[in-house]
Amino acid sequence: MATYKFPQFQVEITTNIMEVNLNTILDKAVDKLLSVDIKLFANNATFGLRAEDMSYVNTWEDTDVPDMVNNWLNQFVV
Repeated sequence: MATYKFPQFQVEITTNIMEVNLNTILDKAVDKLLSVDIKLFANNATFGLRAEDMSYVNTWEDTDVPDMVNNWLNQFVV
């Protein structure tokens, strides 16, 4: 399990349960940056976030998005 600290929340979030909403993908194709809504489930609470500006090379598949989000989340690990 990982523990995260996000500026918009006043608590640290410890979880390994994440949901990625592929219906909310925003692809800035020219800049090769992807954004998507996610939920983290922890401590009887759900935290909604937008994983923004995740870079990619050439193209991406839906199956690539969870790994992209996990890499994005690394910047918030406590």
